[in-house]
Amino acid sequence: MNAQEKLSYERLISRTEYYKEKALDLEKKLLFAEEQIEKLENDLNTNGNIKTLELKEKELAQLKTDLEDLQYKLRLSQADELEKRIKGYEDLLGKIQIELNEKDQQIDLYQQRVKSMEKRMSINRMLEPSFEGSMQTAGDNTAAGAVKEDFRCTGYFDYSVIFTEEKNGFIRGSFTLENTGVQPLSNPHICFRFLPAEAAAMKGKILSMISNPSAEEIGQSQWMYMDNDWAAEAKDRGELWVCPLKETVLLQGARISLNDFQIPFKKQIDNHITVEAFVYFHKENYKIRAANHIAVNF
Repeated sequence: MNAQEKLSYERLISRTEYYKEKALDLEKKLLFAEEQIEKLENDLNTNGNIKTLELKEKELAQLKTDLEDLQYKLRLSQADELEKRIKGYEDLLGKIQIELNEKDQQIDLYQQRVKSMEKRMSINRMLEPSFEGSMQTAGDNTAAGAVKEDFRCTGYFDYSVIFTEEKNGFIRGSFTLENTGVQPLSNPHICFRFLPAEAAAMKGKILSMISNPSAEEIGQSQWMYMDNDWAAEAKDRGELWVCPLKETVLLQGARISLNDFQIPFKKQIDNHITVEAFVYFHKENYKIRAANHIAVNF
């Protein structure tokens, strides 16, 4: 081997060593880079886990919020359902109480009807009501020079019926007397007889001396109730007695009226009301029955 070939061989070896060192150095750098990459990947994975954990925590917080909201709504729903049930029970109890009250009222009405029927059966009512102290005989009290045929009188009702709610209402009318005979008639005493007796009530321009009317009321009135113990007993039988407030004489052809009276009624105990009228002239010992009567059926 000559010197030139030996030099080339040494250079080749030197270059080979150089490249080996470079290769080794590159391998070290590659290993270091791989370690760095692995570390970066680990760091990246760690950061991703933190973000994932944060997301999971947010989701968990939202789930807790949703759960609390659902529990609150459930409590409200249960409270509403309980309140509705309580309200339903209260309404049911109210309806039952109303029905019980209606039944009690019906029982009271039936008891009143029974008492009314018993009262009617216990009272021995005559065909015509009797005047206080009873009527005297014709010969004892007939006007001098007159006979029964000389006395003649007609009495009649003129009325209308006004209904309000539930078939309650009142009767408005007048009662007129006309002397159709030849002899005068004085001081008529009128008996209004009611059936049933409990319906005996009349309003109008009729005074009651028990109430101590004023002088003005007395001056404007023509009729008054007969207020005494006998009249009170008569009212229990369903009779209201009315007489003139002042001395009154009906001459032949004359008329006198009890105007604008009102009789209230209620459909409770009976299904009808009847009002009859009887007129007594005590001085003349003469009596009549009205030509008509009031009758209202419900």
